[in-house]
Amino acid sequence: MQKNILQKQKKHQGIVPKEEFTGKNLTRFGGVGLFRRFFERMDLKTVLAVVGISKRRKDDYSSLEMCICLLYGLMLGIFRPSHMKELAADKVCQKIAGLCRFPSQGTISKYLNKVTVHKAEHISGVNTHLLGGMRKGFKDLDTCTIDIDSHVVSVFGKQHRAKKGYNPKKHGRKSYHPLMCFLGETRDYLGGMLRPGNCNSSYKAKDLITGILKKLPGEPAKKLRADSGFFSWDFLKWLWGRGIEFYVVVPQQPWVQRLILHIGNWQEIPGRRAVGQFFLPLGKKEVRFVVIRKWVKRGESPRKQLSILNVQEELYDYQVIATNSELPGEDVWHFYNKRACCENFIKEGVYGFGLDKSICRSWAGARLYFELIMLAYNLMNWFKETALGNQEEKEMAGTIRWKIIWIPAKLVKRGRSFKLKLADWWTYQRQFQRAQIALT
Repeated sequence: MQKNILQKQKKHQGIVPKEEFTGKNLTRFGGVGLFRRFFERMDLKTVLAVVGISKRRKDDYSSLEMCICLLYGLMLGIFRPSHMKELAADKVCQKIAGLCRFPSQGTISKYLNKVTVHKAEHISGVNTHLLGGMRKGFKDLDTCTIDIDSHVVSVFGKQHRAKKGYNPKKHGRKSYHPLMCFLGETRDYLGGMLRPGNCNSSYKAKDLITGILKKLPGEPAKKLRADSGFFSWDFLKWLWGRGIEFYVVVPQQPWVQRLILHIGNWQEIPGRRAVGQFFLPLGKKEVRFVVIRKWVKRGESPRKQLSILNVQEELYDYQVIATNSELPGEDVWHFYNKRACCENFIKEGVYGFGLDKSICRSWAGARLYFELIMLAYNLMNWFKETALGNQEEKEMAGTIRWKIIWIPAKLVKRGRSFKLKLADWWTYQRQFQRAQIALT
């Protein structure tokens, strides 16, 4: 049989087939049933019912229906309402996902423009509830490491409360400046807030961390890692007063550079680096400043070289970390470097769920969509663990969609039953079947 097929292929090799839009019961989201099983396992509809199940007219969508549809769009990699019209037209995808219908672009925009801030707070509460259940109250963790960071979301239009501020990619463009906290041990999103673009990185960071500490149990040790945008003496004193072990990068201002120049007892470590330290008083205590310098090859330009009184023959890159830890300097540096994963978490939100896009002019709608994006991020993180068995090394959301979600399929009805026929040539059939078994 295979030889005959190959012969036919050779015979008709030069013929270009004629395209016709006549295919029926087809979808390119053949793996969306995995998400449906996962949502049912998480009992997502019951938990999400807090946003509201009532509606005014038959044609209206309730808040629950709207949020479920938007979550499906985000999980499938469709971030804009104008692109979600594909899901509104794909009846097979709706059938597999268990949706009776899917809202149009206009319906989504109207909902986001009239939604209230309380709905966004409900979504945040749902995220917290699901997180606590998934991690069993964080009782299995000896340490809870909070990685805090911010991100600039440029807007194109007259969005409510969008302001001009620091914008590295779109200079002078109005933006939002969301603040986010992640759990370093599990990559979960702990909480965040949407802020106007003219806020600095540490604006309302204390309020956010205070709320997150209430979510975490008191037994595990609390640690925090942050970049130079969060450094201030007041912030360090506040963290120390709450028993948090902090690792915060210090901007290389002139007073810091002068203190670095007075370090004499550098300790060599692998990688052509050296570690030094100095102490400065903070109230009745002393903050420890760990300094790491890296030798720069001849002909290369150092990125963080000292700019004042630098008479050294050798060139170095410097990094300064303020901490109250008693770990050796090299271990402090290694522990802080794990915070680089936080940048990857934000990239996952940007490239995997459209975190860098603002689709609504309303402030309440923007906040709700932000919370839905971060809920989708957490759901995908838990899906990787539950369905795929990935605990330590986790693939990006786009890779998972490409492997086991975006599968060409056809829905066939036989008698009173339906059967979904996936492409027989699909390369990742085993991964799909393993996920299917894990979710049953």
